[in-house]
Amino acid sequence: MANFVIDKKIKLVLALLGAIICLSFLAWSEDRIFADFDNDGITDSDDNCPLNANLAQTDSDYDTVGDECDTDDDNDGVSDSLDQFDTNPLDWADFDFDGIGSSQDTDDDNDGILDTNDSYPMTASEILATKYLDNIETCAEMNDGTMRLVCYSEFFGTLTENEKNNSDALELSIALSKIGAIDDCHFVSHEIGHVSYEMTTDVTKSLQGMDGTMCRGGYFHGVLSSYFHNIEELGKSFPDSYQTICDDLIGSSNYQDCVHGLGHGFVHYFGDDLNSSLESCHDLSFYQNILCVKGVMMQYTDNVITRNGMSKDVLSNLCDSEQLERFDNVECSMSTGTTLAFFTNHDFEKGKELCNMIEDADSRNYCIEGLRLEIQDSEKYESNPLTEDIREKFQPQFIEGSKSIDIRSPAIISDFQVMKEVGVISFSIDKPQYVILYIPSEFVASKMLVTVNGQIPMDLKSQDYLLGKEMAMISFVPNQSGTVLITPVQ
Repeated sequence: MANFVIDKKIKLVLALLGAIICLSFLAWSEDRIFADFDNDGITDSDDNCPLNANLAQTDSDYDTVGDECDTDDDNDGVSDSLDQFDTNPLDWADFDFDGIGSSQDTDDDNDGILDTNDSYPMTASEILATKYLDNIETCAEMNDGTMRLVCYSEFFGTLTENEKNNSDALELSIALSKIGAIDDCHFVSHEIGHVSYEMTTDVTKSLQGMDGTMCRGGYFHGVLSSYFHNIEELGKSFPDSYQTICDDLIGSSNYQDCVHGLGHGFVHYFGDDLNSSLESCHDLSFYQNILCVKGVMMQYTDNVITRNGMSKDVLSNLCDSEQLERFDNVECSMSTGTTLAFFTNHDFEKGKELCNMIEDADSRNYCIEGLRLEIQDSEKYESNPLTEDIREKFQPQFIEGSKSIDIRSPAIISDFQVMKEVGVISFSIDKPQYVILYIPSEFVASKMLVTVNGQIPMDLKSQDYLLGKEMAMISFVPNQSGTVLITPVQ
């Protein structure tokens, strides 16, 4: 009789538990039915994209997955991250950027010759993108910015090995940058330059015929980095000829890219010995040193941040004001901002947040300024890339052995003369573009008169640089091309 009572109690308990479970399930089911995770007003059970707000419920390819969470909206097999027409299954590419997809464009490369009559109707970038689409998509779909950049660097290194024309590889990197698949092509163009040098082991051959305006000279920086890296790997001494490596490019805008690349290369040779890299720059002429130090600091900050991360301690101690000269310290802090731009996909707010972790106020502000300038330059390049005819050219004029007057201008400088006995400097310019001169003080009087074809140019400025009064700067904007005379005023 007792056992019967116990069994009855057990059955009653089990019945109650079952009822509770059933009621809980019904309540859970009701919550599920009316749940709206993304708060877009559409319950999850009816929402074609429950994790992303999409009130319109757009589903371009009718695959029951809403466009907001569909990685291929038109179901054409090309990821939306690359598809320039992601709701049109007939088109994905527009590599001449005229707004017309390739299937409808009668002139795919926009060269004025109809595709039906064109022996090479597609741009090099479209040919390569089509050929390596799977590889590109693998990188494009990575969510982590740093990993995506590394993926693209490895891809472009392989591409450079496989393809003969380095300019075509750069064209592809520019195209992918324009459509937003790559944050900025400057970084990956370094890798194209690295691999190119490895294949030729000759700086001149690697740089010959290349255009420094592509990806803001990153290819040149990569070539020089690889050159110095190889010298260090082989245990060779630092080359005495480094000051003349870029001389064949004097007179072109590529020259400054090459000199800047020297700085990148020095860091590859000297590693963590920052002072040796900087001393090598300081032995160059005045403006060469400026370009070179920028290269050193870009490579140095990238190396340290890549290796040690972006903590407050790392960023605050990256540029030591007690160990570095004033100019070098400023450039280091600004280059920190430049490097952080690449690590944050050129997102100013994210980069600024990292700069603000730097303890020293001056370094913090210079970091933000470097970040701002890098993002500005990147955006300017994307919308309106500079061409060789309007890009500034660094044209040093060597006098008395190792001394030089460094000249920056989009105009071509010719017929340069220094008549030291009367204190006169003369040269010709081929078009009315700004001219900036850095002149050792021994070649100028306290006051100098500048004329172009006998006329005083507009925006004439002259000042001494606070570098032990060793250098003077003169800048002007001429009204016309012709002969420039810089004469002392008695």
